Amino acid sequence: MSAIVDLPVSPERGCSDAPAQQSARFVKDAHAIVKDLLGVRAHRYWIDFLATMAVAHGAFAIYILAAPYSFGQIAALVVSSLAMYRGVVFTHEIAHRRAGTFAAFTVVWNVLCGIPFLVPSFLYGDHQGHHNNQVYGTWADPEYILRSRHWRLRVMVFLLLPLVYPILSVIRFMLLTPLALVSRPIDRLVWTHASSLYVMNEAYRRELDAAATARSRWLLEIAGSAWAWFVAGLFLTGRLPLAVAGKTYLVFLLWIGLNQLRTLAAHRYGNQPDRSVSYVEQLLDTNTFPRGRWMPELWAPVGLRYHALHHLLPMMPYHALAEAHARLVSRLPAGSPYHRTIRPGLWPVLTAMLRDRDRRA
Repeated sequence: MSAIVDLPVSPERGCSDAPAQQSARFVKDAHAIVKDLLGVRAHRYWIDFLATMAVAHGAFAIYILAAPYSFGQIAALVVSSLAMYRGVVFTHEIAHRRAGTFAAFTVVWNVLCGIPFLVPSFLYGDHQGHHNNQVYGTWADPEYILRSRHWRLRVMVFLLLPLVYPILSVIRFMLLTPLALVSRPIDRLVWTHASSLYVMNEAYRRELDAAATARSRWLLEIAGSAWAWFVAGLFLTGRLPLAVAGKTYLVFLLWIGLNQLRTLAAHRYGNQPDRSVSYVEQLLDTNTFPRGRWMPELWAPVGLRYHALHHLLPMMPYHALAEAHARLVSRLPAGSPYHRTIRPGLWPVLTAMLRDRDRRA
């Protein structure tokens, strides 16, 4: 296990209450600075998402119809990939909105994005556990690469997974969904092993809970399976040439690969998997990328460049993160835990991680 900088030990590990009190005080102070920004502006979500999906689907159509290897085709490939990526990332916002408050938006998101791209919203229903300080960075955290002596191998495998993700998604909904419908034991396996998005921890198994039997889950399962079979039927009957499948795979490969890089850079992965952390420790294990204007919005869209702030205040809507970040940087004491999450950029973080030199600062 790689060495990390020692941090205050939380009380659940048998020490005094001082670290917990300091953590609570810091969170309280940060919340007081930005609490007026916690309100959700629903129209921002609707305008942003609908415009994004119009660009995604429009650029994809141009990409499919454009002359091979032309400038128009290449430009449309890049634009459609980036727009699809941004559209998909809205599932992260859905996961953090209070139940029942985003019902209409969730339905439209699934119709325009979740079902067509085979990433329906129920696949991200376990994301909240990633923010629990008793779960974060442990064996139970789905979105955390656990450090070991095979760290570089784990990172490389994670970065290569986009090559198979599009294929696995098709197999899941075409074959596993019908089997899950008719067999409860198979359904349990599908739920625990194949119903989570962005799994980085191979030890993670999704818990069987009420979401597994919810009506909304099965409506999305059936819709996803029907869509997958419908598209497959178009190829099998010759109504769509196989070249379109290859082009579609390339679009998905690009945006999934970009998301893989962004996900890897979101954290420092310094936690021991058999211990819980305080909220300040969780914050210090997470990165902020404030530099640049438009470039970070391409590789870390919908506010994900401010990932440490998101872990500090998970309910903060994405459209308020930039202003909240500016306030925290200017009003918190220099050298505060939040200041220590700021990183220079994506590539320095990734290269340090591949060299196994990334540490909590």
